[in-house]
Amino acid sequence: MELFWNRKDPLTSVEILKVDTDHSWNDSYIHIMIRSLLKKGMIEVCGVVQYGTQYARQFVPSMTKEEYAAKLIMSKGLGKGSVAKVAAAMVKEADGEIKSDVIEELEKIIEELKEKDEKEI
Repeated sequence: MELFWNRKDPLTSVEILKVDTDHSWNDSYIHIMIRSLLKKGMIEVCGVVQYGTQYARQFVPSMTKEEYAAKLIMSKGLGKGSVAKVAAAMVKEADGEIKSDVIEELEKIIEELKEKDEKEI
């Protein structure tokens, strides 16, 4: 997923092999990985490009790192009532100036969520 999150443009299986030279993945492994990520809803097809005489699907992430982290935490049995406590614990872990930036960002997010809820009502 890091490959998809770090790239701004869509990736095909061919491009994954070219971009990630740190791994010695083969074609069949890439296809298994892509099928698995599609099945889990982590990536989605966004287009098709032609490579020679064949076509390759392009993929983009369907969630951000932060959305994935939230989903992972919730899947580990953390109750919805603990979400605020986890956010507070993460702020406590932040350093000095970063801590105030995180608090400010959380306040903006809370305001946006409140506005969205008010519009839906």
